[in-house]
Amino acid sequence: MERRIQQFLDAAAYERGLAPLTRTAYAADLAELAATLRRRGRTDWAQATAEDLVAHLERLRRSGHAEASLLRYTAAIRVFFAWLLEEGLIPALPTESLVGGKRPKRLPRTLAEGALNPLIEAVDGTAPIDVRDRAVLEVLYGCGLRCAELCGLRLHDLDGKAGTMRVRGKGGRERVVPYGPPAARALRAYLLWRRTFALSWKKGAHAAELLAPEAPLFLSPSGRALNRAHLAAIVRARIRAFLPEGTHATPHTLRHAYATHLLDHGAPLMDIRDLLGHASVATTQIYTHVSDTRLRSTFDACFPRK
Repeated sequence: MERRIQQFLDAAAYERGLAPLTRTAYAADLAELAATLRRRGRTDWAQATAEDLVAHLERLRRSGHAEASLLRYTAAIRVFFAWLLEEGLIPALPTESLVGGKRPKRLPRTLAEGALNPLIEAVDGTAPIDVRDRAVLEVLYGCGLRCAELCGLRLHDLDGKAGTMRVRGKGGRERVVPYGPPAARALRAYLLWRRTFALSWKKGAHAAELLAPEAPLFLSPSGRALNRAHLAAIVRARIRAFLPEGTHATPHTLRHAYATHLLDHGAPLMDIRDLLGHASVATTQIYTHVSDTRLRSTFDACFPRK
């Protein structure tokens, strides 16, 4: 059964551009389903019934999984069995009775300009870690990048003369994102340090590798590319620690702030869609609700007729 899961994941990555994180989630979800089916005496996907699938999802619900997680499980099961049918590996779809539902729409959490800007500017030290972290924060907020997009940046993706960077987003889609003077200054300072770091790394043995155009832009102290855990730690240390207790702040919060602040200052929704790399403007429209909420607060606070 695991072999079919792997075949499906490989096909989805190649044919549909399944994102790495989605692939990892689907792999875990389907492995858990396979374990459930074995407990019910099924040894092949063709033996799975609608009752088996419903029972599996109900067990997950009883174990306390959030509705959003259950929706992802359901989506993984639906697309997997559709692939099995397409490949002629099952006689019929057992997923017809699964209730898809709709993911509850939640407003993205963001940070106000007045709170965010001073926190980024406070990272003004000259130590290498300060120089790198300032550049990371300026790019996260100043370009609205996803974690995977920032971690995937390479030296040749930067065009300092044009003030743009080439970003690889979900589904392998590429886009060119402009950045402003604060990010440009932070990147120049970081690139100077990065070159010195590369030339001194292990007595220069790997200098050529670290300075190659395809080398990762942002490095950890060990000389490797930053990952999601590094980014979370940077935001936690540099921003979240200085916000009021209970304030939510992750790398993705800076992406939400980027979109919300652009909209607040009059940027067209279609342009924000392109800057964020959304496949559909429907995804971008959630930021209009954030601004609507802010307008309501402003009206309630400022309109004189109470």
